[in-house]
Parts: sequence; C-alpha cells; structure tokens
Amino acid sequence: MTSSQVECFFAAAEYKSFTKAAQHLYMTTAAVSKNVQALEHELGVTLFWRGRTLTLTPSGTILLETMKRSRISFSHALEEARSLTKELTGSLSFGFLTGQMLDDGIRSLLMAFEQRHPRVELRVQREDYRHLNEGVAEQRLDFAELMESAVKRNPKVRYVPVTQMDTLLVMPKDHSCAGREGLHLADFREDPFILLSESESLYSARLLRSTCLAAGFEPKLLYAPDLDTEIFWVEMNKGLAIANPCHVMANGRNVTCTGLPELPAEDFVLIWNEHNDNPLVRVFLEEMTRG
Repeated sequence: MTSSQVECFFAAAEYKSFTKAAQHLYMTTAAVSKNVQALEHELGVTLFWRGRTLTLTPSGTILLETMKRSRISFSHALEEARSLTKELTGSLSFGFLTGQMLDDGIRSLLMAFEQRHPRVELRVQREDYRHLNEGVAEQRLDFAELMESAVKRNPKVRYVPVTQMDTLLVMPKDHSCAGREGLHLADFREDPFILLSESESLYSARLLRSTCLAAGFEPKLLYAPDLDTEIFWVEMNKGLAIANPCHVMANGRNVTCTGLPELPAEDFVLIWNEHNDNPLVRVFLEEMTRG
C-alpha cells in the first residue's frame, strides 16, 4: 500500500468520481483509477461499485472509516512528539582543541540546535587530541571536533564530516620568508617548529616529523609549556608553528601565515560514542542529518 494509492482512494471516495478526484490531485483520471485498482488488488477486496458515480462498497466504507481514524491518531501522535521535542531539556557537551575557535560548519550546527531547543544547555571543553578522543570514548564528552586523521584509529567513536580547513605555516611578520611566494617546507629546515608540551603534542609531533622527513629533513622541535607561551615564542621569532585559519595561533597581529604544498588541507569531523546514553545525542545527530 503506497501513499499515492491511499490519497487516490480518499479523493475518489470524497468526490465519488475518478475524474473529479484526478482534478483535485492534479493527476490524470487513468492514474487515479490505476492506483485504486492496485489497492483493491493488494487488499483483495472491491472498494467501489462503478457506475455513473462511484459508490463505496461495504468493505470500502469500513476501510475508509478505519483509515480516517488512523490518520487522525497519527496526526495527534505527531503533534505530541513535536511538542515534546520543543521542550527538550538537559545538556550536551562539546570538546574542541585548545586554542581552536568555532569554524562556520560547527557554529551553524550549534546555533540551529540552540534556536530549536533553547532549554538544552550546550557546554564546551577544550583539550588536546588524546583527551578529546578519550573523553568521547569514555562518555565524559558527548561530541568533539577533531581532524579526521586524528580519530581514524579510535574504534570507540563514530564520526561525520563537518568542514575542511587549510593547514598553514605561522611565522612572525619579520621572518625572512614572510610575504614570499613559491615557498616549500624545506625552505624552513633551519627553523625550530614550536609545539605544545610533549605530552599534549604526540599526534602533532608525529605528523609534523613524518611530513618534514618526506620533504628531506629532520625537524627541530621546540616544546612550549602552554599555548600562551607557544604564541609568545612565535611572535618573538623563536620558531614557527602549524595551525589552521580558525586557531588563535594563526590570528595574532604579529604573525603571518602561508600555505605550503607539503601541508594539505585537513578534514574536520564531529565524533561521538554510539553507545552514549544521553538521548540528546541522537536528537542532535538526527537534526544534523536533516540539515
């Protein structure tokens, strides 16, 4: 039984004519008649006596009344479900990398959800790659936004794409290469690369080292104790940093950024634990999928 068959049945019963039903539904008379015949064949009953006008058979009358009641019941149930959805309460926690500002993709999702569900509290937490991955896996966080390459090996989480961002080399404005075009990673082989403390930058250090080795040199790594110090050291020309356009590192007044062929854009994804028992997780995912 298809929705088209049901609508044709209802219209034919109301107008007592396939032709008038067809005009109401903006269909051909043949299409309406064919849909009703298909319904009759599927149900194994005759719904109409055909004559100058259509007349419901006893079976058709019973079916029509039952289907009308079902339609009303479904409509009421849908209204109640939507009403409950509007009254959702609780909280959702989101994790972002330390220093990472909201990109347009994730900001649009959060803004839309907050407008639909103003009584749901959105909480934020900023940590490194490892703690974000662990937080979602252990359900201390409902969601986290990370680079896809940083979560592929985590079997405890699922993810969907959110946005793609360029990977930039950040240098002080008075660096000798600032403003030059056609640069390559090897042009910076003598510069130290500044990362956050070694315990927080295991993933970044591994990725940076493999990228530099592919470019023909072993990078000099310098670890800062915290983000403020890392920013300060770059501004003071003690080394370079790698960041995306939405990171505070790339937005300072005393630095400039450049893209390099060896630094490809990164896909950012939203991750969650499919076993998370917070019901709002499913609501957020369903609404995000619908757009």
